[in-house]
Amino acid sequence: MEERNVVELQADSVVFYSRQDEASFFAWLQQLPCVVDVTGRGRIIHIQVERQRVDDEALTELPALFHRYHIDMQELRVFDERRFARWFRRRQSYWHDAVFGQQGRADIVQ
Repeated sequence: MEERNVVELQADSVVFYSRQDEASFFAWLQQLPCVVDVTGRGRIIHIQVERQRVDDEALTELPALFHRYHIDMQELRVFDERRFARWFRRRQSYWHDAVFGQQGRADIVQ
């Protein structure tokens, strides 16, 4: 069986304002084909993402989810790859400073 290249994103101390809000968060994650597992341990939600299944749509949805639920968007730096660099690093994107810092990164990770 082929080994999957899975990365873990951590959502620390996510605040849910109602049961439906919490249900919506997990439903959003479940709709992303690249998310293979979600578990909570203590105050951290561990989100397992299969890198090969991350596409443009998933990499648009993840920053939206992280932004809405105030999750540290620097977790998404793991997806700073050549295949997404042209649009993911666009300085005018709402997520740019939160993911890359105000200066951004000069190098491409992969």
